[in-house]
Amino acid sequence: MKRPMIALAGLSVAALMQVPAFAQVPPPPPTTPATIPFTKACDDVTLSVYFSAYETMLSSYSMRAVNAASDQLAGCAVTEIKTEVVSEEAHSDEDLTNISQARAAAVLDAFNARGIRASDVRTDITPVIVATVPVAQKATLARRVDVVLTAEPAYGL
Repeated sequence: MKRPMIALAGLSVAALMQVPAFAQVPPPPPTTPATIPFTKACDDVTLSVYFSAYETMLSSYSMRAVNAASDQLAGCAVTEIKTEVVSEEAHSDEDLTNISQARAAAVLDAFNARGIRASDVRTDITPVIVATVPVAQKATLARRVDVVLTAEPAYGL
């Protein structure tokens, strides 16, 4: 008696598993393909490029920042480049001021090599004295080039 009852319970459970109870059928997919127009956002890009003490070469991290900004501006026309050199070394010494100018030139050359050029390029060198950092320790944040790239959508090819 137990065997037929267990067999019947097993078959009834299997039968109930096969029947969808109160299932709703999803709607069929649309037949026309969706068209989403691609619009390139040519927003202005602001970045800071940091340098080691008394160095004018771009580091690998700085090149990554320049490459990312260049990729973001692909297909856009850059109309203006503003560079502001913040340097703790650019005080009254002419050689140290030349380092600041060389840093700005290195950043602009990196953008030029990536195809980012503008007719209006402005450079400002600002000497900075960091009072919160001890004299023996140089502040990396005070050795940078701040770049603002003004872009707008490019037309044509």
